[in-house]
Amino acid sequence: MIDPQAVAGDIAAGQVALESRGIDPLCLRWEDTDGDGEGEWLGLYLRPGERPQLEGFVLDGAAWHELRAPAQEEHGFGAYAVCELDVDDVNADGSAEILVYGHAESSIDLLHIFAWDGVLYSPLASFEGDAGVRTEDRDGDLVIEVVVRHRVGDGLAWESVHTWDGATYGWTWERYDWLHRERPHVYLSDTPERAVISFYLALNDGHLPGAYSLLSSQARSSQPYRTWAAGFDTTREVEVGSVHPIDRSGGTATVTAQVRSYGNVDGYIIGRLWDTTWTVVVEEQRWRLDSAATEQLDRWEVPFYP
Repeated sequence: MIDPQAVAGDIAAGQVALESRGIDPLCLRWEDTDGDGEGEWLGLYLRPGERPQLEGFVLDGAAWHELRAPAQEEHGFGAYAVCELDVDDVNADGSAEILVYGHAESSIDLLHIFAWDGVLYSPLASFEGDAGVRTEDRDGDLVIEVVVRHRVGDGLAWESVHTWDGATYGWTWERYDWLHRERPHVYLSDTPERAVISFYLALNDGHLPGAYSLLSSQARSSQPYRTWAAGFDTTREVEVGSVHPIDRSGGTATVTAQVRSYGNVDGYIIGRLWDTTWTVVVEEQRWRLDSAATEQLDRWEVPFYP
């Protein structure tokens, strides 16, 4: 049971500590950040100056702990007065981590992750992307991945997915996505690689007619739309990354890609990783997918699917 007098004492002590440091916090949260079963004050404030700087802290009784980005980082937590905090066991190690989001310049998003090591809140990882930084658990293992997004032009974003390996976050996968998913999209086919990217984005959108239209006339004539579309009845999601043209001669090109697909198989969500090589041809001044060679590299069951 919570003791109201103890809480009132904590609040009063926290106010005194903040006032003594001349800090006017943007926000305060009462969270158990060190796993001792008791709450601490977690907050953010804007350090004034020629270049204002967002800073963080944990106040544990009389103990003051700074949350700061590594000194070599140009942007730190960012320069804007925002309060975007989360406390969660994102790497499934049994202890809570502190996630601090920030923003710098006109379009740089930042994420810093801290964990209590018994002495201080040490930084686990930091990320920045000019099209956003977010977390997700796409593979269902309850360990959160960090997705860093970058702009690549014409409404597209390139995403790098970073996964916890027990000691740090490392790059594990890359993929293309829409920069703004809620907007109407144009499936680009002005280059061989963009035609391949657009094909898989259309599949992931569930826009099968759009994907089918990116096939060559020969590919479409060999398989009517209804027959072709039936092959995706159980598909839930598709991701494409590592798209590279490896050969181009006149109106024909070869493009390699890695593809992740998630599908419903007898009530289970099955993930697959494919190595794919497409032959892409020019038709009516646009590139179209003609034929593909695929090799399955991995297969796994997704225990929890969002």
